[in-house]
Amino acid sequence: MPWKIVEKETVDEIIFRTPDQRNRLILELMARGGMRIGEVLKLTPSDIDGGRISIQAPKSGRQTEVAFVPQKLAHRLGEYIRQRGVEQKEKIFRISYPAARIVVKKAGELVGISLRPMI
Repeated sequence: MPWKIVEKETVDEIIFRTPDQRNRLILELMARGGMRIGEVLKLTPSDIDGGRISIQAPKSGRQTEVAFVPQKLAHRLGEYIRQRGVEQKEKIFRISYPAARIVVKKAGELVGISLRPMI
């Protein structure tokens, strides 16, 4: 089945309509940083350096990869980490993979499209 590309305006609307801060950050990291859901769920504060995010054990098989995100997103992510007191080696998002898939699916439903996260 061929991939369907979601227009930037649709992605922006999905993110805008997602009220939960955690879920919104997860969606933004996927959309703006090109990260897979599994990569987002593995992130720790020590992986974040401003708008530069080190992805540990990415699906590509390399040891690490780097994703770049807009400064505004990096700032909101830093605030989220500080507000929750997440330690440097702790996972930022304490959510299971199946629960994260549901977050993505429900986000798509907000705008009437079917979304599936990349593994």
